[in-house]
Amino acid sequence: MRGVLVAAALAFGLTTVAADDKAQKEEFAKFNGTWKGVSVVQDGKELPKEAAEAVRLIVMDEKYTLKLGDQEVEGMHKLDPTKSPKQVDAVRTKGPQKGEKMLGIYELKGDTFTVCFGPSGKGERPAEFKSAPGSGQRLFVLKREKP
Repeated sequence: MRGVLVAAALAFGLTTVAADDKAQKEEFAKFNGTWKGVSVVQDGKELPKEAAEAVRLIVMDEKYTLKLGDQEVEGMHKLDPTKSPKQVDAVRTKGPQKGEKMLGIYELKGDTFTVCFGPSGKGERPAEFKSAPGSGQRLFVLKREKP
């Protein structure tokens, strides 16, 4: 009987992992493409409109490229659409803060993508979509660019 319970537990665990992978792949598909900055707030300070609009985020499944003016960073991200708010974990593979993990929350409504990250490498995930002075949090609002 014990062997049956262990086998059932393992099968359930594998089914859950497969379901999580499927949910993540479906979620990634919603983000593929290029996103243009609408507004950016870092540590409670809003970037000038021209600087925010110069931001570009290019997403292809779990990989991303973020262009901030003349700076370009690349990375990998993992999404968890089952949480509320939805969660994103990102690690830069190229550029400043390479290798540091960033924890965030996100929301996608139509062609508007809002994401808020805690301070890079600190292991803190924001609880809400805001960037207060001294928080080290970054809040991005982006719009999907039409091909």
